[in-house]
Amino acid sequence: MNSSTPSDNKDKAPQPTNDAQPATAVPSSKPSATSEPDSTKGAASQPNQPVVGVPPQQDPFPTWSTGLFECFDDIPTLVITFFAPCVTYGQIAEMIDRGQNSCGLYAAVYTGIMYLTGCGCLLSAYYRIKMTQIYKLPNDPIINILVHLICEPCALCQEYRELQARGFNMQLGVGWHNQTPEIQQTGGLMVAPKVPGGMNR
Repeated sequence: MNSSTPSDNKDKAPQPTNDAQPATAVPSSKPSATSEPDSTKGAASQPNQPVVGVPPQQDPFPTWSTGLFECFDDIPTLVITFFAPCVTYGQIAEMIDRGQNSCGLYAAVYTGIMYLTGCGCLLSAYYRIKMTQIYKLPNDPIINILVHLICEPCALCQEYRELQARGFNMQLGVGWHNQTPEIQQTGGLMVAPKVPGGMNR
């Protein structure tokens, strides 16, 4: 029969360790970082916080409703503009100036400048620049002047079609004073122009 001595018991006794005992989990009142926040509470508590990941809304780049060389979409206007650009110019200038003068007066001024100097296209280019400023169209004065110098009929036809797309009645004899009340009040600013083409699915 083996008997253990006190010294043996001291050797075999488990040594105390410095490791702390695992603490019991105490429920916390604060939400953990991994828990999903309540969307309704977050929206109420942080109303001014920007939404992350959503790009800001931007206005589309302004463009003409039709291209410069789409003259053949309106053959009657093209024929009139080719043989008598003063008529188309007079109609455009009357609408841009909101009926300050008649189409006939504008046409007569254009014809006089064209007859005396041959630079009627500079007068029509001035109204193209004025039109781009009113309707927030691509506004590069040098380009607009060159367009009228190089291809006056195409430029006038494009401006004519732009006014039509904005709701103007551009028929001869109608004039500014016979336009609809909406057009006379807004000047075509609130009328959305036609967008060429589009995305097809």
